[in-house]
Amino acid sequence: HEESHVVIAKNHARELENALKKLYPERSCEQTAAKAKSTTDRIMAKHDAEQAKFDRVEGINFERRILRLLGYRIQRSASGN
Repeated sequence: HEESHVVIAKNHARELENALKKLYPERSCEQTAAKAKSTTDRIMAKHDAEQAKFDRVEGINFERRILRLLGYRIQRSASGN
């Protein structure tokens, strides 16, 4: 589970690095910093959303696995195995 979070983070880190490399210098440091911040904020928002989506999907899948396992154990117990 945690390995997948790392993969998501690394993918977005690469995306952020590539996006920042493509930025052109502006007329002032403030303008350049603002453009870099805007780019960073946009990609970090995508990162955060993807991390949250992964946790939601994994939570649903985990719940299904647990319920299936409990059902199996109940059946085995009821049949005397």
